Amino acid sequence: MTALSFRVRQATPADNAALLALDRRCVVAAATPVAFDRSPDFFARSQPYACWRVFVAEGDAGLIGVGAMALKRVLIGGEPIPAAYLYDLRVAPEARRMGVAGGVGDALRAYAQSLEPAIGYALVREGNVPSLTFVQGRGSRPLRSCALDLFRIDQVPEDDPARLRRLGDADLVPAHRLALAAHQDHDLFPYPNVAELGDRLSRLGGLGWEGLYGWESRGRLTGCFGLWDYSPVMRMRVLAPEGEWAWAAGRDLRLIFLMPVGFPGSEGAAEALRLAAARMRLLPSSDPTCVLAVPHDLEDELYAGLAQYQRIPLRFTLFGLDLAGTGTGSFGSRLIFMDSADL
Repeated sequence: MTALSFRVRQATPADNAALLALDRRCVVAAATPVAFDRSPDFFARSQPYACWRVFVAEGDAGLIGVGAMALKRVLIGGEPIPAAYLYDLRVAPEARRMGVAGGVGDALRAYAQSLEPAIGYALVREGNVPSLTFVQGRGSRPLRSCALDLFRIDQVPEDDPARLRRLGDADLVPAHRLALAAHQDHDLFPYPNVAELGDRLSRLGGLGWEGLYGWESRGRLTGCFGLWDYSPVMRMRVLAPEGEWAWAAGRDLRLIFLMPVGFPGSEGAAEALRLAAARMRLLPSSDPTCVLAVPHDLEDELYAGLAQYQRIPLRFTLFGLDLAGTGTGSFGSRLIFMDSADL
């Protein structure tokens, strides 16, 4: 086989069109094959993070690979630590198994380690054998099984949207308290304090953020969720629209993430889903076939109340990597919080 010549460098805004074209060619060959459309801005995927970097592999004929990382502060064992989230690894079909992924991965790891995170992690779709093999071959270990449950808004039972009120800056403290209490034993919780929650939400402005909502009982906030319309960032097209996916034939899915979420127990999760769907039905841009997307650890009983509603599950494996050599040993032994921005 002829050696492939390429160089790895940091991506720039001038690469946007080439990156969008590359992304469309890179089908995620998982249990349910999907393709993505990131137009008009490939880099919008990274903008919810305060610190991120994208690297590309450039061959004689243009871009043939890409990968990205973001530095975040997350809770591990209740303590805030720096973590590197690794994502968006793509290689052009004709350049696979020629060292491109390894070259981009080396650049990502070197840059990530320069920021001195304690751990690195990545999420890989179930059935995506090439990515699973690549990630494990570079020292990451599988830690948790996770889900992204998709609920068609037109199939979620009715609830009264008048029970909701839109939350403002003054509500961030109780909203953060609710979200933290609901996930108090979870690793990777990405809002160690109220300021970092507020910073994340402000970064979603212009990226489809619909707002933070909550409901009350006896004058106190008892549940909250954010609605993030992901379509300005990325659309997903199912390439085998049959069976439970038949309704999606010929259309790009419009994902509406519920995030961040704070609610009292599993019935509270079901209540949040109903209220979110009720709110979406009121929006002028609402599409009756768009889906509410709820990410969670598969073993998390907090989300068990959602099982009563019809859903389409996507499965992921969380991989972890000790980047600091300190053996952050308990990472992966507890439930994890799946950050919508990581998907």
